[in-house]
Amino acid sequence: MTDRFETWLDEQQVELLAPPPGAYPSIARSARRRRAGRAVAGVAAATLAVAVAAGAVHQVMNPDRPPDQPATTPTAAPTAGPTETPTTGPTEGPTAAGSTGAATPAGSATTQQVTGRCRTGDLRVTAMSAPGGGAAGGVYSWLVFTNTSGRTCSLYGFPGVSYVTGASGTQINEPAKREGTAPVRVDLAPGQGAHAQVRTGQSSAYPDTCHPVEAAGYRVYVPDETASVFVPWRMKVCSTDGVNGMLIGPVFPGTSG
Repeated sequence: MTDRFETWLDEQQVELLAPPPGAYPSIARSARRRRAGRAVAGVAAATLAVAVAAGAVHQVMNPDRPPDQPATTPTAAPTAGPTETPTTGPTEGPTAAGSTGAATPAGSATTQQVTGRCRTGDLRVTAMSAPGGGAAGGVYSWLVFTNTSGRTCSLYGFPGVSYVTGASGTQINEPAKREGTAPVRVDLAPGQGAHAQVRTGQSSAYPDTCHPVEAAGYRVYVPDETASVFVPWRMKVCSTDGVNGMLIGPVFPGTSG
């Protein structure tokens, strides 16, 4: 069978065909592309093998973590920086609004608003008889503090008070001792007033030790101030130090009983 095919082939006078022009460059390019594809495939296979190996090592090193769970780096919870709480500054006592000065017990929410304290030059200080007059052994009067400035200011505490023989006179007996309830802060709008009560002992109650003299008035120091004012108010007082002395209460709002 093979011999007959070869005989037939010889009889046909088959001629080999030459390749068309440009066939060899095209064949070369195809060969290069095939080689490049094989190289890329090799690199991908190698990369995959490395990744699989790394995963296996990671699983061995972290047996408690599922294989598909990426490791995470713990991060500290954010902490807030120091905050500053807005303050209103110290107060000299509690306050509340009122037509003739104002006061509120300590701890009230209305103490948040702060006003500057009253200076000696902000006030007119006068004296008047206290509502009710007095009691056995003593006479009561009020020192009245009226805000003559153009701003709201506050008073807190006890004024300093002593008897004097005149505006530039000498002091009589000892300065007033404090008495009464705890002070409150009193806010005074322009034109408003507050008072502090003064108790003057009856000079006739101590005839042997009193040595009464006539005082021309009071020397008054506004709370927390060092400048004094003279307030005319004539009365008989004991001149012996410590005998039937004067008592002063804290500043309270209002100028009427």
